Amino acid sequence: MIKFFRKIRQRFISEGKTKKYILYAIGEIFLVVIGILIALQVSNWNQERINTYQEINALDNLKTELQNNIKDLKGSDTLYQNFEISTEKSLQFFKKNLSIDDLKAIDTLVQTKYTTFPLTRTTYDEMLNTGKFYNLKNKSLRTQITNLYAKAEVHFQAFNEINKQTTQLQDNPSLNRLFLLKDRLKNTPSNLKEIDTTWLQNPNSPTFLAYFKLVQSLQYNSNKVRQRMLTTQIKTCEELITAIEKELNLKH
Repeated sequence: MIKFFRKIRQRFISEGKTKKYILYAIGEIFLVVIGILIALQVSNWNQERINTYQEINALDNLKTELQNNIKDLKGSDTLYQNFEISTEKSLQFFKKNLSIDDLKAIDTLVQTKYTTFPLTRTTYDEMLNTGKFYNLKNKSLRTQITNLYAKAEVHFQAFNEINKQTTQLQDNPSLNRLFLLKDRLKNTPSNLKEIDTTWLQNPNSPTFLAYFKLVQSLQYNSNKVRQRMLTTQIKTCEELITAIEKELNLKH
């Protein structure tokens, strides 16, 4: 093809048809430019197709991870609901004169669990590390995703702080009498000789106050607070899944 155009050009020049050659040259240049533009357009279209595929794949993976997170969050939420109901019953015992049997009942009813916030972010981190997150065209969706994981990080730190504070309460030296008494009660028959149990009937004693404060903390600073954070995160995940599904429907 190039040889063909070269021969035409040489014939025009040899025949003195300069004007026709110039017009021909301009036409040739125009065709080349059009060819380049078409090639660029095809390349851009192909890259856009690849980006769209990657975006759909990333959102599908994120949706799946969020659905799995919701299952874990709901499981923990149910667990802490049960802890809350049980521990609330134990607090009623502190309103009367405690006995050894009451202490046994409280020890059975008081429940909580030291856990970390149950939300994984593997897909989100992979999207950030590979740059796929910033390729999402929907800016509103990007903001919604960022806010979800920012909120999750706050909850993660809060769970750890609750664990720390509860551990500090259990380290109160005033609880040593409680722990000693509970240890002796594990034996059959129980050997309570030389063990001070008078604090059970004294709501103003350091041991009674320390134990009551510990149980209150387990209920209101652990069970209920954790449950509230879990419920909030579940709702946030569900809202994000709805937004992702809407975006995916637009792309399919």
